[in-house]
Amino acid sequence: MNRARVLLSILCFFITAEVNAENKELSARAAANDANGDGLLQKDEAKYQVKANFDAIDCDKNSGLDGAEIRKFLDGKGCTKHVVGANIIHKKNYPTGPGPFPGIIALHSSGGFQSSNLLIENFKSETWLKAGYAWYAPNFFAKHGITTRTRMDTFNKYREDIEKELTAIITLMKADPKIDSKNIFAVGFSNGGFWASFLAGKGIVTAGASHYGVWKANMGRDWTNPYPMEYFSSKSSPLLALHGENDSTQRIKWFHEAWSQIKDTPKIDEFVYDAGHVWDCFPIYPKMKKNMC
Repeated sequence: MNRARVLLSILCFFITAEVNAENKELSARAAANDANGDGLLQKDEAKYQVKANFDAIDCDKNSGLDGAEIRKFLDGKGCTKHVVGANIIHKKNYPTGPGPFPGIIALHSSGGFQSSNLLIENFKSETWLKAGYAWYAPNFFAKHGITTRTRMDTFNKYREDIEKELTAIITLMKADPKIDSKNIFAVGFSNGGFWASFLAGKGIVTAGASHYGVWKANMGRDWTNPYPMEYFSSKSSPLLALHGENDSTQRIKWFHEAWSQIKDTPKIDEFVYDAGHVWDCFPIYPKMKKNMC
């Protein structure tokens, strides 16, 4: 009996080790950048978003990224501790003091939850906290397995699910004794700008701001998705849409076309910058073409 248990334990150990080793293997794309062939990506081997967020992705702090760490980052999970429960994964933070504070729901870009939280200036410099705002930041990609590659699923395949999940987060914020339930604002970046439009358009938050938001929410030449325009009505909360004239990710012509469909909605306003996409992430490159945020 004992011998059987020992053999079973050994077998389980090797199976677990094999699975873990497989999970840590670099993808073919990442392995192509593994110049020294050690099965890890060092900082000088990493590229693009992985390089920019290297220290945060390196969960075990061994100065090398394995496949599991990179996949967690791309899936928006990261190494950080999140609040997990009936609602989708989210982070939150409060200014010093008892409150209640006005609240912000921060909605990440197609770069993912972890990437946005590291790059957006309000998170890096704690701008919102210093100004007296509490914030909640939900990860609306993780539950549905959405990645940068499958980002368009956000606006069609999982749109109704995410609507319910973000509404539930607002309900949670309103029940938070440290947050002023009558002063909750949505700020969304790129993909998240679509969801700021949803929350403001449906009157779920006090007001919203869409930073270089998604207005044409489908691929291809034709316009097949009526959202986020369909969210707006005479009952909408105020929304400020900020967009770059030289945005190559969400082109200015799409922004103008979308805006023409909702311009008669009360309480909405627009402001067009001489800038490209993600100007607040890379202020020294205001006309940067790549969507890195």
